[in-house]
Amino acid sequence: MPAKKHVRLQTGRTGSGRVAPDSLSPPLKAGRTEGRSGGRTDGRKIADAAPVDDSPRYRQILKTLTERVAQGVYPVGSHVPTESELCEEFDVSRYTVRAALSHLVEHGMVTRRKGIGTVVIAAHSQRAYQQSISSLADLFQFALDTYVLIRSSTMVELTEDIARTLGAEPGERWLQVDSVRWTAPGGTPICCTSSFIPERLAWVGPELPDCVGPFYAHIEERSKEPLTHATQEIRGERMPAHLLDVFGADDDAIALCLIRQYFSVQGVQIASFNWHPADSFSYKMQIERKR
Repeated sequence: MPAKKHVRLQTGRTGSGRVAPDSLSPPLKAGRTEGRSGGRTDGRKIADAAPVDDSPRYRQILKTLTERVAQGVYPVGSHVPTESELCEEFDVSRYTVRAALSHLVEHGMVTRRKGIGTVVIAAHSQRAYQQSISSLADLFQFALDTYVLIRSSTMVELTEDIARTLGAEPGERWLQVDSVRWTAPGGTPICCTSSFIPERLAWVGPELPDCVGPFYAHIEERSKEPLTHATQEIRGERMPAHLLDVFGADDDAIALCLIRQYFSVQGVQIASFNWHPADSFSYKMQIERKR
């Protein structure tokens, strides 16, 4: 067993700056205004406001429409307001509305047909969680669009397996930060992460519960060590025993483990082991021909 020395951890805040309880219950997003039907079911005179956050506008609209469908504001079999009505309500372009509606189609919640409109066919998403990453900017947005709760922060001595993966020496002292991530309050966790920060940067650890965005970006800014590159490895392996209860998984459950390492000229800044349930997670990437 690695030697452990506990360090002070500020609990009660998510890594994206959103207030959260110190438990496995996901945080409620501050400032959210719930949709109200006002006695109507078509949703065209709803008095709720668009979510106030920093995500792209189409994502804000997508989140609002998804909540309305789930709450029955737009019941299964009913029509979502037209593109023109949504443009007027949210004060956005038709292109932005179409982007939001296309994501509802991808989630299997609505169908769209010319001359018929957008019809609700399911109250909840019908697909597994999919992550699409093509740059560090996408990882930054992923951190903003999801909810994370830090469960523990501990100085450890690296085991042989972890050290081999990190290109370090067994017994080296690193800060291990364990966290859980959700896409929305009240849902099943999509990811459990163990992040490892070298001892030279461990002083940043107590700041992580209050940082906005991904850990790597905060560490880069505070350390003044510009990132040079990042690597990612994807493994299929048995779900770690200590995560079975978190995911509600069976003893023989399989996980996809995404191992990301972020480098500066001084070496690794942070490395993360991200475990996702293999039966409810897919990873999409786009590969372009170099001309």
